Amino acid sequence: MTGNTRPTAGRATGGLSRRRYLQLSALVGTVSTVGVGTASESPLAEIEFRTDEYGVTHVEADSLYALGYGNGYMQTRDRLFQMDLLRLVGRGESAEWLGPAQLPSDIEVRRDLYDREEINRQWDRADETTREAVRGFCDGVNRRIVERAAEGELPAEFVALGRAPEPWKPEDTVAVINYTLGFFGVGGGAELSNARTLAELFESLGDEREAWEAYGDLNRVIVPDDHYGSVRPAEIETTDERALSYDEVSEAQLEAVRAAAGAEAWGIENLDLPAAVTDGLRKAVGVLEGFRFGSNAVIVDGDCTETGKPMLGGGPQMGLFKPPVIHEIGLHGAGFDVRGVGVVGTPSIVVGRTPELAWTVTTSGDDMVDTVAVELDPEDRYRYKWNGEWHTMSTETVTHYTSPVGAVVQGDDAEDVRVVRQEVARVEQEGTRMPVIALNPEENVAYCQRVTTRMEELDGAFMWAQVGRADTIDEFESYLAEFPFGFNFHVIDDEGIAYFRTGTLPDRRGGRDPRLPTPPSEHEWNGFDVGTNIGASVRDPERGYVVNWNNAPAPGWHSGDSEQQWGTVHRVDVMKRLMQEALGRTDGALSQADVEGIVEDCSVEHPFAPRSTPAMADAVRDASDPQLDAMVSELVDWSRTDYSFRPGPDGRYENGGMAIWEEVRKELQELVFRDKLGDQTPELNFDPTATDGQGGGDPHAADHGATVNKDVTLVDAIDGETTFRWFDRIAGENHPSRTRQRDAIIREAMRRAAETLEERFDSANPADWRLEARESEFTPLGAANPDRIPMTNRASFQQSIAIGEGPDASKSVLPPGNSGHQNLAELPGTLTGDEPDRLTDQLELYANFAYKPHPVTDEGIDRETVSTGQTLTTNEEIAEATRPVTDLTIALLSIPGGGIRAVRDVPRTANRSLNALIDSLDSQTADALNAPGTPPSAVDGLKADLAPTEVKLIEALEADEEVPDDLLGGVVDALTGY
Repeated sequence: MTGNTRPTAGRATGGLSRRRYLQLSALVGTVSTVGVGTASESPLAEIEFRTDEYGVTHVEADSLYALGYGNGYMQTRDRLFQMDLLRLVGRGESAEWLGPAQLPSDIEVRRDLYDREEINRQWDRADETTREAVRGFCDGVNRRIVERAAEGELPAEFVALGRAPEPWKPEDTVAVINYTLGFFGVGGGAELSNARTLAELFESLGDEREAWEAYGDLNRVIVPDDHYGSVRPAEIETTDERALSYDEVSEAQLEAVRAAAGAEAWGIENLDLPAAVTDGLRKAVGVLEGFRFGSNAVIVDGDCTETGKPMLGGGPQMGLFKPPVIHEIGLHGAGFDVRGVGVVGTPSIVVGRTPELAWTVTTSGDDMVDTVAVELDPEDRYRYKWNGEWHTMSTETVTHYTSPVGAVVQGDDAEDVRVVRQEVARVEQEGTRMPVIALNPEENVAYCQRVTTRMEELDGAFMWAQVGRADTIDEFESYLAEFPFGFNFHVIDDEGIAYFRTGTLPDRRGGRDPRLPTPPSEHEWNGFDVGTNIGASVRDPERGYVVNWNNAPAPGWHSGDSEQQWGTVHRVDVMKRLMQEALGRTDGALSQADVEGIVEDCSVEHPFAPRSTPAMADAVRDASDPQLDAMVSELVDWSRTDYSFRPGPDGRYENGGMAIWEEVRKELQELVFRDKLGDQTPELNFDPTATDGQGGGDPHAADHGATVNKDVTLVDAIDGETTFRWFDRIAGENHPSRTRQRDAIIREAMRRAAETLEERFDSANPADWRLEARESEFTPLGAANPDRIPMTNRASFQQSIAIGEGPDASKSVLPPGNSGHQNLAELPGTLTGDEPDRLTDQLELYANFAYKPHPVTDEGIDRETVSTGQTLTTNEEIAEATRPVTDLTIALLSIPGGGIRAVRDVPRTANRSLNALIDSLDSQTADALNAPGTPPSAVDGLKADLAPTEVKLIEALEADEEVPDDLLGGVVDALTGY
């Protein structure tokens, strides 16, 4: 960090040197340690920085404000463009800068989350602790923006988009938190999508009763007995909810299901939206597609380790981005002594460790959203009926603009640029606002969604943040006691382990089926279970360990409402097997290497293939078909590797098993489900990079290990455990025996697959069908190049921690690196494939299943430190009074082009008028020079030091006059010493 926090003085120009300018920046809440008087002359707080070779900085400060300040300052060093991107996405304004591909994301955000007024209200009601941390964070961000701009070091992406970074406001952090927690900490809301599937079955089977029973195979209300839970059934509270029979369901709910087939997005015309957006599934689309909280975790009690102390492995799966959507940092002071990762644009750590404990997080997937079907007035679609009375929706029109520059930068056609008007409608009942997601205009039915956690994102985020203060599992749990969002916290300390499942689960009443949209008369919530008190939090579980990969806590739990979510086959099965094998191999005394091995092996061993390949072998046993026999031989060879997808030395899989299973599995999807489910048949995507034209799917391993897999019903049908005979054809002959019918369909799928593979590999020999190894891709969030590694299904940030074993037993990796910053001078190299090393300095570690040091104590931190730095900050009161100066400074300095030296080129390169920029600064200047509470001496000193050219600028602004370019150029020269 040396040199980053201590700007040097430039030559004086027009009476204001660079050094004097940076001294005056104390008005924005901070000063450099260069050129400043002693601490006794003003209320300054010192912030210390220690940075390791991987760009991970530890911030030390005494106050919460200063700690947040240092966090924001360092996050901006590494991630300014990504922060800006996330706030645009979180505000639903990203298409204006990133292009038309972002329209579905903006439409989803503006419908399902909050408008500017609601965001402001969240900030206004925040408690003082939250406000202090966020204000410090914002002031640190803005200080670093000023420095980056003055140094000509703004991220190159701003130049490409013709965008100047705006000052960072508390409301920007709130918008980022709303997006990340409001979308990915809330499960459920799949009722409309479910109803479409059931309506398709009504149509294809021609018998609603039979279709209703068949749907029960796809979606269960209660987690079945043969689903592997992270803890045992006796350790949780089971649900008393159940699926209704066809005779029990009301006609009103059946009408809501029937109408779902013709439902279309509310308030959008002439724009095709992804089905997930139309149906209210709260999924990232656009540039952040693939962002989610997936994740796996392993925690082991000391009774099962060789050290006698607990161990932890795994981490959050939040997509593969370059740079990641999380930023690694250490925070020390104001009650915190913690190191880990936090979402960019926010000041807290969400996964990490303290000297005494460590934790990681997986998403729960519990159902916290209900979809309500309301009857509309045929004469006025804004009038809806709720419990027998007519009401009127509240509405607003949102205009979305799209950027031609962003379209080109994103690889889209600039001609697709358009202006889209969105009508946002809300039903206001039950003390909350419910966004209307879709309607069937022919049946006069609209679908709105009620969320258990509305407007609780900011408060919830800072409950989560407090766990970084915890020294014990008891303290950790106390901070999460009322945490409202749906996650599994896996915690270890010196004494034991704990699994805390959190959320806000409604006590649903009314005679309705919970998988489907309900009419208002049957929608009733009779209170909530909240935080760690939802019935599945366990200390020191009976097994002595916990493995979790977004599976249910135990059989008997209320299933999430997504189809095939928690069934008899799940990706956690491979973790369970590996844990049991390791315990047997070590006689119940796992080493840290054993825990790391479980995390590694589960990422490259197929979780679903073991449940379907035996049926393929059974189906061809008596078929007398040499080619089918040879295919089975390849599958058997694959099984002897534990269905591994580690590549061989030539970059291909070592046998044909992977290619055969993929192709047979796709054919089975068509033969078994397409005639029943039609367009609702789940599509299988096996290539995370989409190079085979299938579409990428899950970015980690696609459908070789997705969070919600598509194999549950197929495996149940193979095992004969379904109500409906899925292997039967709707049209055609079927064998009376389920087993023989199943085998006939599997053989047909294998023969079809053989034809495809023969053509693809130009060989009839299945041993030659060695698939080129699948890859996982790190998608750029900015100007970087994509990076690929052999496909693995593992965390975006991975920890390996053995409590009580010193710094060497604390490790982590954050691929591809902690920094995403590129300046304009570095961009040409990136475009030719020679990008800065800091962007990928952890990629090789990750690809080789290795780790870097992850210290949290002074001893370990000092050992890894390669640079130190220091800065000073004023107190919050002075910073509050002078923030308008910051905004003006950022606006003047951050013109697109990489810094001050590009100012004069802006009209030519970005087709923007400098006078227009000055127009936008008028009110900011007045605020900056007349802000209530601004120290008079500071304002007087600023005016006194301004050269005549600069005084003319202020006079012009105050008089609302046009400012000539040469006058602005003189001010630029003065401010920068250029």
